[in-house]
Amino acid sequence: MKRMIPLVTFFLVIDLITKRWIDSVLTINERIEVIDGLLGFQLYYNAGATMGLLEGYTGLLLFLQTGIILLLIYGYIRATPKRFAMQVAFSLLISGGIGNLVDRIQYGHVIDFLSVKWSSGIFNVADMFIRYGFILIVILYFMKKFTIQGLDEDPNQ
Repeated sequence: MKRMIPLVTFFLVIDLITKRWIDSVLTINERIEVIDGLLGFQLYYNAGATMGLLEGYTGLLLFLQTGIILLLIYGYIRATPKRFAMQVAFSLLISGGIGNLVDRIQYGHVIDFLSVKWSSGIFNVADMFIRYGFILIVILYFMKKFTIQGLDEDPNQ
């Protein structure tokens, strides 16, 4: 876990800095084209989960986010061996979860601002970390690059 703390911190700082920066330069729903037609910054306060689901249920979302982060930490502790790619994957997931949790605790909503042509939603860096961390964990798991004690044992042995 000690080797993962710097990674989580690094990713978390990137997420929090980008959200605080965009919140200071744009007004709500203001849009700036970064790459014409492909990427834009548009400030949006998301009081729900993905795509605004569970909007108005802040307490439930805080509980769920905290529980998921704790489960991820537990899963990392139980996973072996602790290869760098696995550390990066879990760090992305955990830092993304913490970044959005910090927003929800501090503001009552998550700051979203990334808008891309191929997606109808607006998201943030933490959301990207969660998405790509999850994809990396699934790939590594099915490539048998790590196992999780208690999950991968054969009960017949």
